[in-house]
Amino acid sequence: MSYNFGFIITRHVNSEQTNRYWNQNVKLIRTLYPHRKIVIIDDNSNPDFVKADFNYKHLTIIQSEYPGRGELLPYYYYSKNKWFDKAIIIHDSVFIHNRIPFETFNMPVLPLWHFSSFTLDNEANNIRIAKSLTHGTKLIPYLTSKNTQLLQQWNGCFGAQSFITHDFLTSITTKYNLHNLLHVVHNRSDRCSLERIFGLIFCLEYNNLTAIKSAFGDIHNASYGYTYNEYINLLNKHNKVIRKVVKVWTGR
Repeated sequence: MSYNFGFIITRHVNSEQTNRYWNQNVKLIRTLYPHRKIVIIDDNSNPDFVKADFNYKHLTIIQSEYPGRGELLPYYYYSKNKWFDKAIIIHDSVFIHNRIPFETFNMPVLPLWHFSSFTLDNEANNIRIAKSLTHGTKLIPYLTSKNTQLLQQWNGCFGAQSFITHDFLTSITTKYNLHNLLHVVHNRSDRCSLERIFGLIFCLEYNNLTAIKSAFGDIHNASYGYTYNEYINLLNKHNKVIRKVVKVWTGR
């Protein structure tokens, strides 16, 4: 079995503050995983604010031609480019502080954080986006809040962040024609629907997720609500953070 894995980071920089996110993210990964490849998918950043703190090694930056697609972009570009056998897909505002042995993960897919499928918002939009997919009509019963039995069979994938193998992604991309999502995901509301649709597809195609759910647990229990400044202040004060992996919250 190959242990070849790397990181794919979605980046959107629109200020000096948000430029710090990806730099902090990459510096921590490079410290913990010095030889792993990192791919940044840039989603319509303002080039006036993008600046690297260092000349990072083993780093590839792709400027996406699909602005506003956000969390969808790593899956699209990874499906087209097999940079590694396994990918850890994260936001630029995620900071890994302890080495996680991703090389030992032996499942085809695992959300990094999950949330309950019972927190269904904007059903009409979820259904609209699901209908763009091959077999999308089969997803729709799971995306309504009326069927408790079906809702118990899946969880949302927070931020569409996951550990995923290229083989598994290729399989679901082919089965559902995931590239169709490029035409229907355009804004934050659509990306919230994407969290639910990806979580659902992951659970349907890998049944063990019903029990495992995610690598780091329910996002609502994971330092929920940190801002970047609060995170930095805590880090400076105690030289440590509460969690191995911290997700900070930002409005972009």
